[in-house]
Amino acid sequence: MIQNSLFVIVFYYLCCSQVIASQDAPSLEKRLISSHSMPTSVIKLNNERALENNFEKIINKVNVERVNQRIYFLKRLAKLKVWPYIKFETFLNLGDRHPMISEVKHRLYLLGYLKQDRSAKNTFSKVLFNALSQFQKHHGLNPDGIIGPRTLNWLNTSPAQRADLLLRNLHRQQDFFSQVEQEYLVINIPQFQLSVVNQGEGIFSSKVIVGKSKRPTPTLSSEIQSVVLNPSWNVPRKIVRRDLLPKIRRNSDYLDEENYDVFDFDGNKISLSEFNWSKLAKGRFPYKLRQRPGPTNALGQVKFHFNNEHSVYIHDTPDKALFDESRRDFSSGCIRVEKANELALWFKETRLANQDSWHKVIKNNEGNKWFKLKEPLAIHLVYWTAWVDEYNQVQYRSDIYDKENVLYKNKKPQLDLKRNQTIARIKP
Repeated sequence: MIQNSLFVIVFYYLCCSQVIASQDAPSLEKRLISSHSMPTSVIKLNNERALENNFEKIINKVNVERVNQRIYFLKRLAKLKVWPYIKFETFLNLGDRHPMISEVKHRLYLLGYLKQDRSAKNTFSKVLFNALSQFQKHHGLNPDGIIGPRTLNWLNTSPAQRADLLLRNLHRQQDFFSQVEQEYLVINIPQFQLSVVNQGEGIFSSKVIVGKSKRPTPTLSSEIQSVVLNPSWNVPRKIVRRDLLPKIRRNSDYLDEENYDVFDFDGNKISLSEFNWSKLAKGRFPYKLRQRPGPTNALGQVKFHFNNEHSVYIHDTPDKALFDESRRDFSSGCIRVEKANELALWFKETRLANQDSWHKVIKNNEGNKWFKLKEPLAIHLVYWTAWVDEYNQVQYRSDIYDKENVLYKNKKPQLDLKRNQTIARIKP
Protein backbone atom coordinates (compact mmCIF):
# COMPACT_ATOMS: atom_id res chain seq x y z
CA MET A 1 0.00 0.00 0.00
CA ILE A 2 2.82 2.37 0.91
CA GLN A 3 4.65 1.46 -2.29
CA ASN A 4 1.56 2.18 -4.40
CA SER A 5 1.04 5.55 -2.71
CA LEU A 6 4.69 6.45 -3.19
CA PHE A 7 4.45 5.54 -6.87
CA VAL A 8 1.41 7.81 -7.33
CA ILE A 9 3.17 10.72 -5.58
CA VAL A 10 6.36 10.30 -7.65
CA PHE A 11 4.37 9.98 -10.87
CA TYR A 12 2.36 13.11 -10.07
CA TYR A 13 5.51 15.06 -9.26
CA LEU A 14 7.28 14.00 -12.45
CA CYS A 15 4.26 14.84 -14.57
CA CYS A 16 3.65 18.24 -13.04
CA SER A 17 7.32 19.20 -13.15
CA GLN A 18 7.53 18.75 -16.91
CA VAL A 19 5.42 21.60 -18.20
CA ILE A 20 4.78 21.43 -21.92
CA ALA A 21 6.72 24.24 -23.50
CA SER A 22 3.75 25.62 -25.41
CA GLN A 23 1.68 28.75 -25.30
CA ASP A 24 -1.10 26.69 -26.88
CA ALA A 25 -1.93 24.54 -23.85
CA PRO A 26 -1.11 24.12 -20.18
CA SER A 27 0.33 20.96 -18.72
CA LEU A 28 -1.55 17.97 -20.06
CA GLU A 29 -0.30 15.96 -17.12
CA LYS A 30 -2.10 18.27 -14.66
CA ARG A 31 -5.23 18.18 -16.75
CA LEU A 32 -5.31 14.40 -17.04
CA ILE A 33 -4.59 13.78 -13.36
CA SER A 34 -6.32 16.50 -11.41
CA SER A 35 -8.47 18.72 -13.61
CA HIS A 36 -11.42 18.17 -15.91
CA SER A 37 -12.09 21.80 -16.75
CA MET A 38 -11.17 23.26 -20.13
CA PRO A 39 -8.13 25.58 -19.80
CA THR A 40 -8.69 29.11 -21.06
CA SER A 41 -5.57 29.09 -23.22
CA VAL A 42 -6.84 26.05 -25.11
CA ILE A 43 -10.27 27.61 -25.60
CA LYS A 44 -8.61 30.61 -27.26
CA LEU A 45 -7.09 28.31 -29.86
CA ASN A 46 -10.55 27.68 -31.23
CA ASN A 47 -12.24 31.05 -30.92
CA GLU A 48 -14.82 32.25 -33.40
CA ARG A 49 -12.37 34.61 -35.06
CA ALA A 50 -10.27 31.66 -36.15
CA LEU A 51 -13.30 30.25 -37.97
CA GLU A 52 -14.16 33.33 -40.01
CA ASN A 53 -13.47 32.87 -43.71
CA ASN A 54 -11.71 29.64 -42.84
CA PHE A 55 -11.94 28.20 -46.34
CA GLU A 56 -10.06 31.23 -47.68
CA LYS A 57 -7.33 31.47 -45.09
CA ILE A 58 -4.06 32.40 -46.78
CA ILE A 59 -0.91 30.53 -45.87
CA ASN A 60 1.75 33.22 -46.27
CA LYS A 61 4.41 32.19 -43.75
CA VAL A 62 5.43 29.43 -41.39
CA ASN A 63 5.87 30.02 -37.66
CA VAL A 64 8.41 27.34 -36.79
CA GLU A 65 8.26 27.98 -33.06
CA ARG A 66 4.48 27.62 -32.89
CA VAL A 67 4.55 24.45 -34.99
CA ASN A 68 7.27 22.98 -32.76
CA GLN A 69 5.23 23.79 -29.68
CA ARG A 70 2.18 22.07 -31.07
CA ILE A 71 4.21 19.03 -32.11
CA TYR A 72 5.66 18.77 -28.63
CA PHE A 73 2.16 19.09 -27.13
CA LEU A 74 0.86 16.26 -29.34
CA LYS A 75 3.85 14.03 -28.62
CA ARG A 76 3.33 14.39 -24.88
CA LEU A 77 -0.39 13.72 -25.29
CA ALA A 78 0.45 10.57 -27.26
CA LYS A 79 2.52 9.28 -24.34
CA LEU A 80 -0.25 9.90 -21.82
CA LYS A 81 -3.45 9.00 -23.63
CA VAL A 82 -4.42 5.79 -25.41
CA TRP A 83 -6.28 6.57 -28.64
CA PRO A 84 -8.43 3.49 -29.34
CA TYR A 85 -10.17 3.09 -32.70
CA ILE A 86 -13.75 4.35 -32.73
CA LYS A 87 -16.27 2.75 -35.06
CA PHE A 88 -19.91 3.62 -35.71
CA GLU A 89 -22.31 1.53 -37.76
CA THR A 90 -24.21 4.60 -38.93
CA PHE A 91 -24.08 8.40 -39.01
CA LEU A 92 -24.55 10.10 -35.63
CA ASN A 93 -26.34 13.42 -35.20
CA LEU A 94 -27.69 15.74 -32.55
CA GLY A 95 -29.81 13.86 -30.01
CA ASP A 96 -28.47 10.37 -30.83
CA ARG A 97 -27.15 8.03 -28.15
CA HIS A 98 -24.16 5.70 -28.51
CA PRO A 99 -21.67 4.12 -26.06
CA MET A 100 -18.70 5.70 -27.91
CA ILE A 101 -19.99 9.29 -27.77
CA SER A 102 -18.30 9.76 -24.39
CA GLU A 103 -14.96 8.90 -26.02
CA VAL A 104 -15.64 11.41 -28.82
CA LYS A 105 -16.31 14.08 -26.21
CA HIS A 106 -13.10 13.25 -24.37
CA ARG A 107 -11.02 13.48 -27.55
CA LEU A 108 -12.49 16.83 -28.48
CA TYR A 109 -11.78 17.98 -24.93
CA LEU A 110 -8.12 16.92 -25.11
CA LEU A 111 -7.68 18.56 -28.50
CA GLY A 112 -9.13 21.83 -27.20
CA TYR A 113 -12.53 21.87 -28.89
CA LEU A 114 -14.84 21.04 -25.99
CA LYS A 115 -15.36 22.38 -22.51
CA GLN A 116 -16.64 20.11 -19.80
CA ASP A 117 -19.92 18.66 -21.11
CA ARG A 118 -22.31 18.09 -18.21
CA SER A 119 -24.97 16.40 -20.33
CA ALA A 120 -25.36 12.61 -20.40
CA LYS A 121 -22.03 11.10 -21.42
CA ASN A 122 -23.40 8.97 -24.24
CA THR A 123 -25.83 11.56 -25.64
CA PHE A 124 -25.05 13.69 -28.69
CA SER A 125 -25.63 17.07 -27.03
CA LYS A 126 -25.84 20.57 -28.49
CA VAL A 127 -22.47 21.32 -26.87
CA LEU A 128 -20.94 18.37 -28.72
CA PHE A 129 -22.63 19.47 -31.96
CA ASN A 130 -21.02 22.92 -31.74
CA ALA A 131 -17.58 21.55 -30.84
CA LEU A 132 -17.75 18.99 -33.63
CA SER A 133 -18.69 21.67 -36.20
CA GLN A 134 -15.65 23.66 -35.14
CA PHE A 135 -13.46 20.55 -35.37
CA GLN A 136 -14.77 19.90 -38.88
CA LYS A 137 -13.94 23.43 -40.04
CA HIS A 138 -10.34 23.03 -38.92
CA HIS A 139 -10.09 19.81 -40.93
CA GLY A 140 -11.56 21.15 -44.18
CA LEU A 141 -14.81 19.24 -43.72
CA ASN A 142 -18.41 20.28 -44.15
CA PRO A 143 -19.26 21.74 -40.69
CA ASP A 144 -22.60 19.96 -40.42
CA GLY A 145 -22.04 18.63 -36.89
CA ILE A 146 -22.66 15.06 -38.05
CA ILE A 147 -20.25 12.20 -37.37
CA GLY A 148 -19.80 10.54 -40.75
CA PRO A 149 -16.86 8.60 -42.27
CA ARG A 150 -14.61 11.63 -42.96
CA THR A 151 -15.17 13.19 -39.54
CA LEU A 152 -14.65 9.81 -37.89
CA ASN A 153 -11.39 9.35 -39.77
CA TRP A 154 -10.03 12.58 -38.27
CA LEU A 155 -11.34 11.70 -34.81
CA ASN A 156 -9.38 8.45 -35.10
CA THR A 157 -6.20 10.29 -36.13
CA SER A 158 -4.01 9.95 -33.06
CA PRO A 159 -1.89 12.70 -31.50
CA ALA A 160 1.26 10.91 -32.72
CA GLN A 161 -0.06 10.84 -36.28
CA ARG A 162 -0.99 14.52 -36.06
CA ALA A 163 2.48 15.41 -34.80
CA ASP A 164 4.04 13.47 -37.66
CA LEU A 165 1.85 15.27 -40.21
CA LEU A 166 2.83 18.64 -38.80
CA LEU A 167 6.51 17.78 -38.85
CA ARG A 168 6.46 16.48 -42.41
CA ASN A 169 4.65 19.57 -43.63
CA LEU A 170 6.88 21.89 -41.60
CA HIS A 171 9.90 20.78 -43.61
CA ARG A 172 8.11 21.31 -46.90
CA GLN A 173 6.96 24.76 -45.83
CA GLN A 174 10.38 25.75 -44.50
CA ASP A 175 11.94 24.80 -47.84
CA PHE A 176 9.27 26.74 -49.71
CA PHE A 177 9.35 29.97 -47.70
CA SER A 178 13.15 30.04 -47.55
CA GLN A 179 13.37 30.61 -51.29
CA VAL A 180 9.99 31.93 -52.44
CA GLU A 181 9.69 35.21 -54.35
CA GLN A 182 8.43 38.48 -52.87
CA GLU A 183 5.19 38.20 -54.85
CA TYR A 184 3.69 34.93 -55.99
CA LEU A 185 0.56 32.90 -56.52
CA VAL A 186 0.29 29.64 -54.59
CA ILE A 187 -2.29 26.88 -54.79
CA ASN A 188 -2.39 24.45 -51.90
CA ILE A 189 -3.94 21.40 -53.53
CA PRO A 190 -5.38 19.61 -50.44
CA GLN A 191 -6.78 22.93 -49.17
CA PHE A 192 -8.51 23.61 -52.52
CA GLN A 193 -7.27 27.18 -52.23
CA LEU A 194 -5.54 29.76 -54.41
CA SER A 195 -3.72 32.68 -52.77
CA VAL A 196 -1.75 35.68 -53.99
CA VAL A 197 0.94 36.83 -51.58
CA ASN A 198 2.92 40.08 -51.71
CA GLN A 199 5.74 40.89 -49.24
CA GLY A 200 4.53 38.18 -46.90
CA GLU A 201 0.93 39.43 -46.83
CA GLY A 202 -2.02 37.68 -48.42
CA ILE A 203 -3.79 40.02 -50.84
CA PHE A 204 -6.18 37.70 -52.69
CA SER A 205 -7.71 34.26 -52.21
CA SER A 206 -10.21 32.02 -53.92
CA LYS A 207 -11.62 28.53 -53.67
CA VAL A 208 -10.43 26.18 -56.40
CA ILE A 209 -11.31 22.78 -57.82
CA VAL A 210 -8.37 20.41 -58.38
CA GLY A 211 -7.84 17.03 -60.03
CA LYS A 212 -9.53 13.89 -58.82
CA SER A 213 -7.40 11.12 -57.29
CA LYS A 214 -7.10 9.21 -60.58
CA ARG A 215 -6.08 12.41 -62.42
CA PRO A 216 -4.19 14.37 -59.77
CA THR A 217 -3.08 17.97 -60.10
CA PRO A 218 0.75 17.92 -60.05
CA THR A 219 3.00 19.95 -57.76
CA LEU A 220 5.13 22.34 -59.80
CA SER A 221 6.59 25.83 -60.07
CA SER A 222 6.39 28.11 -63.09
CA GLU A 223 5.42 31.68 -64.11
CA ILE A 224 2.11 33.04 -65.28
CA GLN A 225 2.99 34.92 -68.46
CA SER A 226 -0.38 35.67 -70.06
CA VAL A 227 -4.05 36.16 -69.26
CA VAL A 228 -6.43 34.90 -71.93
CA LEU A 229 -9.92 36.34 -72.31
CA ASN A 230 -12.60 34.24 -74.02
CA PRO A 231 -10.23 31.28 -74.31
CA SER A 232 -10.67 28.39 -76.70
CA TRP A 233 -9.89 24.92 -75.37
CA ASN A 234 -7.52 22.55 -77.11
CA VAL A 235 -8.70 19.30 -75.55
CA PRO A 236 -5.86 17.01 -74.40
CA ARG A 237 -5.92 13.54 -75.96
CA LYS A 238 -6.45 11.82 -72.62
CA ILE A 239 -9.57 13.86 -71.95
CA VAL A 240 -10.83 13.21 -75.47
CA ARG A 241 -10.42 9.48 -74.93
CA ARG A 242 -11.68 9.27 -71.36
CA ASP A 243 -14.40 11.90 -71.24
CA LEU A 244 -15.56 13.12 -74.64
CA LEU A 245 -15.66 9.97 -76.78
CA PRO A 246 -18.23 8.26 -74.51
CA LYS A 247 -20.46 11.36 -74.84
CA ILE A 248 -20.02 11.43 -78.62
CA ARG A 249 -20.95 7.73 -78.84
CA ARG A 250 -24.21 8.47 -77.06
CA ASN A 251 -24.99 11.63 -79.04
CA SER A 252 -23.82 12.11 -82.61
CA ASP A 253 -24.56 15.85 -82.40
CA TYR A 254 -22.55 16.40 -79.22
CA LEU A 255 -19.65 18.18 -80.95
CA ASP A 256 -21.97 20.62 -82.70
CA GLU A 257 -24.11 21.26 -79.63
CA GLU A 258 -21.08 21.98 -77.42
CA ASN A 259 -19.28 24.21 -79.98
CA TYR A 260 -16.33 21.97 -80.86
CA ASP A 261 -14.20 22.25 -83.98
CA VAL A 262 -12.52 19.10 -85.34
CA PHE A 263 -9.06 19.01 -86.95
CA ASP A 264 -6.95 16.24 -88.41
CA PHE A 265 -3.36 15.86 -87.23
CA ASP A 266 -2.12 18.06 -90.07
CA GLY A 267 -4.25 20.92 -88.76
CA ASN A 268 -6.95 20.77 -91.42
CA LYS A 269 -10.45 21.59 -90.20
CA ILE A 270 -13.04 18.85 -90.70
CA SER A 271 -16.67 19.60 -91.43
CA LEU A 272 -18.96 18.28 -88.69
CA SER A 273 -21.57 17.29 -91.28
CA GLU A 274 -19.09 15.06 -93.07
CA PHE A 275 -19.20 12.04 -90.71
CA ASN A 276 -21.35 10.05 -88.32
CA TRP A 277 -19.39 10.99 -85.21
CA SER A 278 -21.05 8.44 -82.95
CA LYS A 279 -19.79 5.68 -85.21
CA LEU A 280 -16.29 7.19 -85.52
CA ALA A 281 -16.03 7.54 -81.74
CA LYS A 282 -16.36 3.77 -81.33
CA GLY A 283 -13.05 3.10 -83.04
CA ARG A 284 -9.73 4.83 -83.48
CA PHE A 285 -10.34 8.59 -83.37
CA PRO A 286 -7.63 10.36 -85.44
CA TYR A 287 -8.77 13.90 -84.74
CA LYS A 288 -8.04 16.84 -82.48
CA LEU A 289 -10.83 18.74 -80.77
CA ARG A 290 -10.99 22.44 -79.94
CA GLN A 291 -13.90 24.06 -78.12
CA ARG A 292 -14.73 27.55 -79.32
CA PRO A 293 -15.04 30.50 -76.89
CA GLY A 294 -18.49 30.95 -75.45
CA PRO A 295 -20.74 30.36 -72.44
CA THR A 296 -20.37 26.57 -72.60
CA ASN A 297 -16.58 26.58 -72.95
CA ALA A 298 -15.00 24.42 -70.23
CA LEU A 299 -12.40 27.13 -69.50
CA GLY A 300 -15.06 29.78 -68.86
CA GLN A 301 -14.29 33.43 -69.58
CA VAL A 302 -10.61 33.55 -68.64
CA LYS A 303 -7.49 31.40 -68.53
CA PHE A 304 -4.16 32.09 -66.81
CA HIS A 305 -1.39 30.67 -68.96
CA PHE A 306 1.88 29.26 -67.65
CA ASN A 307 4.29 26.82 -69.25
CA ASN A 308 4.38 23.33 -67.78
CA GLU A 309 4.93 19.81 -69.03
CA HIS A 310 1.63 18.52 -67.61
CA SER A 311 -0.75 20.58 -69.81
CA VAL A 312 -2.31 22.00 -66.65
CA TYR A 313 -4.40 25.17 -66.89
CA ILE A 314 -5.72 27.60 -64.30
CA HIS A 315 -9.06 28.85 -65.52
CA ASP A 316 -12.63 29.96 -64.97
CA THR A 317 -15.56 27.53 -65.26
CA PRO A 318 -19.21 27.90 -66.29
CA ASP A 319 -20.21 25.42 -63.56
CA LYS A 320 -20.02 27.21 -60.20
CA ALA A 321 -22.11 24.78 -58.13
CA LEU A 322 -19.18 22.53 -57.20
CA PHE A 323 -17.48 25.35 -55.29
CA ASP A 324 -20.08 24.86 -52.57
CA GLU A 325 -18.57 21.46 -51.75
CA SER A 326 -16.01 21.25 -48.94
CA ARG A 327 -13.93 18.65 -50.79
CA ARG A 328 -13.32 19.79 -54.35
CA ASP A 329 -11.26 17.23 -56.26
CA PHE A 330 -13.41 16.93 -59.37
CA SER A 331 -11.32 18.00 -62.38
CA SER A 332 -9.08 16.12 -64.79
CA GLY A 333 -5.98 17.81 -63.36
CA CYS A 334 -6.51 21.47 -64.22
CA ILE A 335 -7.45 24.08 -61.61
CA ARG A 336 -10.82 25.82 -61.78
CA VAL A 337 -10.95 29.15 -59.93
CA GLU A 338 -14.15 30.43 -58.31
CA LYS A 339 -13.06 34.10 -58.41
CA ALA A 340 -11.43 33.90 -61.83
CA ASN A 341 -12.85 37.23 -63.02
CA GLU A 342 -11.62 39.02 -59.90
CA LEU A 343 -8.17 37.47 -60.32
CA ALA A 344 -8.10 38.57 -63.97
CA LEU A 345 -8.92 42.15 -62.93
CA TRP A 346 -6.08 42.06 -60.41
CA PHE A 347 -3.67 41.05 -63.18
CA LYS A 348 -5.05 43.81 -65.39
CA GLU A 349 -4.48 46.48 -62.72
CA THR A 350 -1.04 45.32 -61.61
CA ARG A 351 0.70 43.62 -64.54
CA LEU A 352 -1.00 44.48 -67.82
CA ALA A 353 0.87 46.77 -70.21
CA ASN A 354 -2.12 47.86 -72.32
CA GLN A 355 -5.35 48.22 -70.34
CA ASP A 356 -7.15 50.01 -73.21
CA SER A 357 -6.98 46.87 -75.31
CA TRP A 358 -8.44 44.89 -72.42
CA HIS A 359 -11.45 47.20 -72.12
CA LYS A 360 -12.02 47.00 -75.88
CA VAL A 361 -12.23 43.22 -75.80
CA ILE A 362 -14.66 43.32 -72.87
CA LYS A 363 -16.83 46.06 -74.42
CA ASN A 364 -17.09 44.47 -77.88
CA ASN A 365 -17.24 40.91 -76.58
CA GLU A 366 -14.47 39.98 -78.97
CA GLY A 367 -13.22 36.44 -79.33
CA ASN A 368 -10.13 34.75 -77.99
CA LYS A 369 -7.52 37.35 -76.95
CA TRP A 370 -4.15 36.85 -75.24
CA PHE A 371 -2.67 39.54 -72.99
CA LYS A 372 1.01 39.14 -72.22
CA LEU A 373 2.00 40.41 -68.79
CA LYS A 374 4.69 43.07 -68.57
CA GLU A 375 6.09 41.14 -65.62
CA PRO A 376 5.43 37.39 -65.11
CA LEU A 377 4.12 36.19 -61.75
CA ALA A 378 5.66 33.17 -60.02
CA ILE A 379 3.21 30.33 -59.46
CA HIS A 380 3.60 27.35 -57.14
CA LEU A 381 1.34 24.33 -56.83
CA VAL A 382 2.08 22.81 -53.41
CA TYR A 383 0.81 19.92 -51.32
CA TRP A 384 0.42 20.84 -47.64
CA THR A 385 -1.89 18.84 -45.39
CA ALA A 386 -1.13 20.47 -42.02
CA TRP A 387 -0.06 23.89 -40.75
CA VAL A 388 -0.57 26.36 -37.90
CA ASP A 389 -2.53 29.40 -39.07
CA GLU A 390 -2.18 33.05 -38.10
CA TYR A 391 -4.58 32.54 -35.18
CA ASN A 392 -2.35 29.82 -33.74
CA GLN A 393 -4.85 27.13 -34.69
CA VAL A 394 -3.74 23.88 -36.31
CA GLN A 395 -5.34 23.24 -39.68
CA TYR A 396 -5.42 19.77 -41.22
CA ARG A 397 -6.55 18.66 -44.67
CA SER A 398 -7.22 15.23 -46.12
CA ASP A 399 -4.41 13.53 -48.03
CA ILE A 400 -6.50 13.35 -51.19
CA TYR A 401 -3.72 11.82 -53.33
CA ASP A 402 -2.23 9.59 -50.63
CA LYS A 403 1.12 11.36 -51.02
CA GLU A 404 2.24 11.57 -47.40
CA ASN A 405 3.75 8.09 -47.33
CA VAL A 406 5.32 8.59 -50.76
CA LEU A 407 6.95 12.01 -50.37
CA TYR A 408 8.88 11.06 -47.24
CA LYS A 409 9.32 7.31 -47.68
CA ASN A 410 12.32 6.22 -45.63
CA LYS A 411 12.97 9.87 -44.72
CA LYS A 412 10.91 10.32 -41.60
CA PRO A 413 11.55 13.62 -39.73
CA GLN A 414 12.75 13.28 -36.16
CA LEU A 415 11.55 15.11 -33.06
CA ASP A 416 13.74 15.83 -30.04
CA LEU A 417 11.36 15.99 -27.07
CA LYS A 418 14.07 16.84 -24.53
CA ARG A 419 15.08 20.01 -26.31
CA ASN A 420 11.51 20.78 -27.47
CA GLN A 421 12.53 21.40 -31.05
CA THR A 422 12.44 19.72 -34.40
CA ILE A 423 15.66 18.63 -36.03
CA ALA A 424 15.89 20.71 -39.19
CA ARG A 425 17.41 17.99 -41.34
CA ILE A 426 15.55 14.93 -42.51
CA LYS A 427 17.55 11.88 -41.59
CA PRO A 428 17.88 9.14 -44.22
